[in-house]
Amino acid sequence: MNKRIVLPFALSALAILLNGCGGESSKINEDPTKGTKGVTSNTSCDVNTSTCLQFATDYPIAGLNFDCSTDIVHHFATKLDSNTVTGACKLGDTATFYIQGEESPKISLGAINLDSISKLKMPTLARIRVIDLAMALTGKIPTTLDTTDETISVAVALIKIFQSLGAEKEDEGNVIGDIQPTEISQEKKNQLANISGSIGAAELISGEYVKIIKPWIDVSSISDDQALAILAQLLNLSNTAVWTADLPVFKLGSGSSSSNTTSPDGFFGCNVDYSKCVDASVSNLLHSMGNFLLLTDRQGYILGYGQQWTGAATVTNNRVLPPYYLTSLVKPQKIQLKTQNDWLNPFTYSLNTDKPLSFSTSADPLNDLTIKQGRFMNQSTISGTEGFYRGLVKMKDSDKVDISHLGQWQQTASNQSFKGAIDIVKVNQASFLSKDIFRTELNVASGQKYVFPLYATLTIRFDEAAKLPPVDLGIVIDEFGDIRTDIRKDYTATDMSGNCAKAEPNADGTYTDEYGETQYRIGTTGATLFSTNDKSISVRMLLSNPKFETIDGVMFGINFSTVSGAKINLHNLLVGQADGINLTNFSNNTVVWSNQYAFYQAAYVGLYDRLDKDKDKYVAPTAEERELAKRWTGVVSIKIADQAIPACNAIKTKS
Repeated sequence: MNKRIVLPFALSALAILLNGCGGESSKINEDPTKGTKGVTSNTSCDVNTSTCLQFATDYPIAGLNFDCSTDIVHHFATKLDSNTVTGACKLGDTATFYIQGEESPKISLGAINLDSISKLKMPTLARIRVIDLAMALTGKIPTTLDTTDETISVAVALIKIFQSLGAEKEDEGNVIGDIQPTEISQEKKNQLANISGSIGAAELISGEYVKIIKPWIDVSSISDDQALAILAQLLNLSNTAVWTADLPVFKLGSGSSSSNTTSPDGFFGCNVDYSKCVDASVSNLLHSMGNFLLLTDRQGYILGYGQQWTGAATVTNNRVLPPYYLTSLVKPQKIQLKTQNDWLNPFTYSLNTDKPLSFSTSADPLNDLTIKQGRFMNQSTISGTEGFYRGLVKMKDSDKVDISHLGQWQQTASNQSFKGAIDIVKVNQASFLSKDIFRTELNVASGQKYVFPLYATLTIRFDEAAKLPPVDLGIVIDEFGDIRTDIRKDYTATDMSGNCAKAEPNADGTYTDEYGETQYRIGTTGATLFSTNDKSISVRMLLSNPKFETIDGVMFGINFSTVSGAKINLHNLLVGQADGINLTNFSNNTVVWSNQYAFYQAAYVGLYDRLDKDKDKYVAPTAEERELAKRWTGVVSIKIADQAIPACNAIKTKS
């Protein structure tokens, strides 16, 4: 069996953060006073350079016009590229978005200072969201997701325009309520000459735009409530990603003069003020550190787990050794995230301080570890320290840092109060799901076939060292593109397959199915891939609940590399073969799963067993921990759920 070591996960997030991404560029010479005739370029700069900010739109609208403030000659328009609609301006530009024909009035969509989106070129594409356009138009940050808020009202108006443009193309089969790529052709933009005047913030706020725009597009086919639901969906989609925090691999000990103040400290703290965490003069200095991998799904829920190491700081020759050294001295302890969907303010990218991310470490909630504050800068990174923060937002040493933006955590454990800093990185954002592959009852016509929700069974096999039988786990990929369990009531430790039960969501992120069984969110989909013989949907899954027993902690599809991605090929299913699915990595090989907590237990067990002195200073691994340490990797496959059960039918027909 091919094995994939889990440890590089910790460094992969930093590697992703420190590397850029590529793309294409072109320019069209144009007189800016003559509308937008002949625009074909979607970039004002070479996206391979460090000074060029490539962005994606959360609603996949190709053909949106935009101007970049440092280019006074050319005009540009967004362009569909694979699963993403993109554009690009130079870092620091103001990008002005609009829709306009060659000789026509203009629909203004807002001028966005790109510094407010990202001040650095990051590996994950910056996102220009509908809500960002609305905020640029009103100059106000919304306070609630309700049309009584002026900015939300404008965002709803924009969505009504985009949805109506998509639904107008009957040959493409787009329907109201479904987010699919839409291109505004030059011919369509030229037809804006038929409207009576330009549309801007005032007309969008007042609702007057509906009458003005009607000769061009009738937006009455979509209600405000429908548009508001799509806005919520877009806000969640922009935050559907992998979230990582790493050990303090760059944090130096005391007495180090070569410390780079812009390097990340990771997930680290101690039992005194953070400024004294590597101060050798502190008596009874205790260090605490950790790492985690979390997933967010398309409905805004976050799930996952991590590891924590806590123990005495190592002081040698009156110097505190680098904190990471602790991981070679003490056992890791699991920290279990409490699934929730109200942890992040989607308008400001700030953590909600009144409903913080919370990890349980024991049966006592008073010992919970909470991340009490932080703001994602450049849409992707929370910094725990001022030095790292300054580097992320290109601040001068003399500039004052808003302390509320820094990532901070706290915990009470073993009669000690711990607090510290945390860096969190967001990577691998999801995109819209093409209806060519992700066929649901919503996006197909009456009489047509659809496949989602799709019930299936995962078979999780262990590495030979574990000497354990495989486990079957029932799952469903629902109509939103999220993944939950489908475990029957009389399940066993090795057979958790399901019976394709309907289920209703609960406030705590779980589901209760029609038989009273609790089901759990375990992942989501990333994107769709369409080719001649490969019609796939990428998936990312993370099992994080004691109910899963031997497979608790299993994760795959995290997509830090080609081999760590996972996709389900639906080609045969989509052409009518009911059992026609398979699960592979992005290289079309068997998917390997990993269990981070088991891996770190294995590392500790190996360290302990190799000790030939000072063994009494270590806590011996328990028999249970030794067994867990064997369960750190294996392979996983998939098959369609039992088609003899009517509720499990993989191919369905819309009535």
